[in-house]
Amino acid sequence: MFYVSAYFGKWILPGGSRAYLAASLMSICGVSAVWAASGANQTSPLGINLEAVSNSSAEQPFLDIFKTSSGWTPQTGSGQATGEEKYLDLNANGWPINLTAAREPSPQRFTQVSTLLLHDLPNTANGPYPAGRYIVRYLGEGTITYGGDSAKDTKRSRPGRDVIDVPTPTSGGGILITITSTDPRHTGNYIRNIQLVQAEQEDALRAGDAFNPVFLNLLKNFRVLRFMDWFNTNNSKLSSWSNRPLMTGATWASSAGVPYEVALKLANAISADAWLNIPVMADDNYISQLAILVHAQLGRSQRVYVELSNEVWNGSFSQWSYANSQGKALWPGAGRHADYEGNWYGMRTAQSCDIWKSVWGSDSSRVVCVMGAQAANPRAAAEALDCKLWSGSPCAAHNIGAVAIAPYFADHVPSAWASEHDGGLNMLFASFTSRNDPSVPIGGWLGQALSWVAAYSAVAAKYKLPLIAYEGGQSLVSYPDGVDADGAGSALRRLYVAANRDARMKAAYQSYLQGWKARGGRLFVHFNDIFPPGQYGEWGALESIMQTTAPLTSAPPKWQALENFISANPCWWPDC
Repeated sequence: MFYVSAYFGKWILPGGSRAYLAASLMSICGVSAVWAASGANQTSPLGINLEAVSNSSAEQPFLDIFKTSSGWTPQTGSGQATGEEKYLDLNANGWPINLTAAREPSPQRFTQVSTLLLHDLPNTANGPYPAGRYIVRYLGEGTITYGGDSAKDTKRSRPGRDVIDVPTPTSGGGILITITSTDPRHTGNYIRNIQLVQAEQEDALRAGDAFNPVFLNLLKNFRVLRFMDWFNTNNSKLSSWSNRPLMTGATWASSAGVPYEVALKLANAISADAWLNIPVMADDNYISQLAILVHAQLGRSQRVYVELSNEVWNGSFSQWSYANSQGKALWPGAGRHADYEGNWYGMRTAQSCDIWKSVWGSDSSRVVCVMGAQAANPRAAAEALDCKLWSGSPCAAHNIGAVAIAPYFADHVPSAWASEHDGGLNMLFASFTSRNDPSVPIGGWLGQALSWVAAYSAVAAKYKLPLIAYEGGQSLVSYPDGVDADGAGSALRRLYVAANRDARMKAAYQSYLQGWKARGGRLFVHFNDIFPPGQYGEWGALESIMQTTAPLTSAPPKWQALENFISANPCWWPDC
């Protein structure tokens, strides 16, 4: 995925890569096997966005690592991919019923199916992912083989439980799981319900625990978890409740996203509020059923933030074109210059909020309906809140609870800066607070972002609504110049990566967050928790779950800044 431009928010285009990681780092972080919610986040002013789940996720949050699988790849016996995914005969949960094509290609070439996990992960001083022994648990009969960094321990393995060893994890390696035969006696007992877990976590998984304890420990101080990328909200086609992702799926890294039940279980594990993004095409029944589910499963002391889709104002996402077309269909006589997407988005947000509040009844005060808007354009919020084209206007009167923006700071800087003796770091950090080049806004990047906050505070006050941030942080993205012709990182990309690892980034974040507070902002949800650096951005407060974060002084600078801000700034607004 690709993100660009602090001016216009976060843009995402297909074709980029996100590297991630999995597993727990018990020996490094010294975390107990089960994290108990302690209320450490009850006065926290910060939330955190979670990164999309994939087989190469540096976040890898689950004890069962197989839940991050990207699905099955049909292969020849030599391991060559055949591209015949559409012919696989899978059950409703995604397990191969057999290795015979469901619809006959001409001819069928695959004889086995594979999936690769913990792959393409960033290397750290602690490695790309934990070395040691892993357990593969499964039901059914057949043959599973292993590759990549792993090898089967045949002496310790038995049917239904394989032991594999990973002595030396590699960044480009991972654990390859291949089914070479299944249901050999044709009784319907095919291989299914595969789980992959670190050996020391097997008992916890068997007992029903779901999450990597290191991951829980990292999240424990954040008041809100935003699941936008977990749900694959951008460009989502979900509309019917019957098509939502289910807990029983072989993987939770599907295009439909992570099941809501998993997200709620994570929020409950650390007593955090849950920020849920509703697919833009969701019908009224979908919205009602989701509200019912969340009311039944979210902890009684927690709130839910409800947002319709994500950045519907952003033309790079299909949700913008959907809202625009829906608005034109509803108000065909509004005129060529009408804000169709803004009015439709405001209307649909208002309708969603009314549904949620009705479903939650006496508990409706725990529902915070969010109106998302473009940080650089206060008019976007006003048009959606007024929604003058809708007969039920103004939308602000329909249970809207907050205006949310993403006041990112920093943008493309001149590539010539990377030729400076220090790689451009001095010039870059100077640009945060002053205009040292015509490409930098007056007052520097921080000054620009905080001017947006001040302007939006005034708009939110007009509607008697709090201002919160659904995302935020630095937004240095080297694409499309981030990769040289030979594949090596460009000088500009190296500058951005170095800046995010520089101690001065900690100071920039401290100034940024204090400026947010001083200009009327309330809850701030950083984007995001863990993201490896590269041409598509340096979004993560951490680059890998394998990084050392204890003691805090040894953590990366952005992580230090977030944690220090939490400890020094208990939430400052009423009803926190």
